[in-house]
Amino acid sequence: MLYIYLSLSLVIGYIILTICLYVFKSRVLMKKLKESEQSYRVLAEKYEATNRNLEKKIKDEVEKNRQKDHLLIQHSRLAAMGEMIASIGHQWRQPLNSLSLISQDVREEFEFGQLDEIYIDNFTKESMIQIKHMSRTINDFRKFYKPNNEKSPFSIGSSIEDALSIFSPSLKYDGIEIEFEYRGELMAYGFPNEYSQVVLNILTNARDAFVLKDIKNRKIKIQLSETLKFVTAEFTDNAGGIEPALLNKIFDPYFTTRPHGTGLGLYMTKMIIENMNGLVTVENHDTGARFCLSIPKVNEAVKPELVSVS
Repeated sequence: MLYIYLSLSLVIGYIILTICLYVFKSRVLMKKLKESEQSYRVLAEKYEATNRNLEKKIKDEVEKNRQKDHLLIQHSRLAAMGEMIASIGHQWRQPLNSLSLISQDVREEFEFGQLDEIYIDNFTKESMIQIKHMSRTINDFRKFYKPNNEKSPFSIGSSIEDALSIFSPSLKYDGIEIEFEYRGELMAYGFPNEYSQVVLNILTNARDAFVLKDIKNRKIKIQLSETLKFVTAEFTDNAGGIEPALLNKIFDPYFTTRPHGTGLGLYMTKMIIENMNGLVTVENHDTGARFCLSIPKVNEAVKPELVSVS
């Protein structure tokens, strides 16, 4: 009988000990769980704080980049305005010279007593021809530098012709021959005036390279081609090319090899072309550099928009 009591006592004691150990371990685990929860809360708060700081930093950087791009655009516009004024000077030089000669001739005719009604009519007619030419030049420049607010179909060849009509006096002044293979209406989709400004940037860089390197027999060849999705314009010059080490840098902002260059022309060229979902590339060939401007064709660019509307 005593043996049975002892056995029961041992069993009950073991059970009680097991329960006590379980309760103790449970309390330890609960304590560790609470500590883990507390640590998790601390880490979560730190993560949220870090995330908020990161979001703020990203917003600040985006705003800084936006301001930087705005300044770059403003600087580019000022540079383009200077180029425009210089081009207007080239365009106006001949009519101003003609007006000067006509005015001097009036004085001579008056002194010799030959100032009659017929002469006055001719004087007025010739003067108005020159004045209208100068006025038309201003209107062409105003149209050329007016930004497009929306993308639209446009002729690549016509946009290049617009740029050439503005810049050709400057090219002729520096003895640069233009060979433009204009074959048909290759239609692209984008901003026609901005594209003409890109062409002007390419021509300006080629002209400056010719002058800086004192190249003889200066030529720029413009060729148009098309693929299934893109219209491409190639501008090839014989101005000696670009140093290979600089090919990957010429589209960077403020990078220039010219003594008084702004370093914004080619950077803005890249921005404008990419804004039209296009691509601009540059490479050297035997005697110079070749710039390629690729713009989506009108049917390829408009097709996704038509699908999304339906």
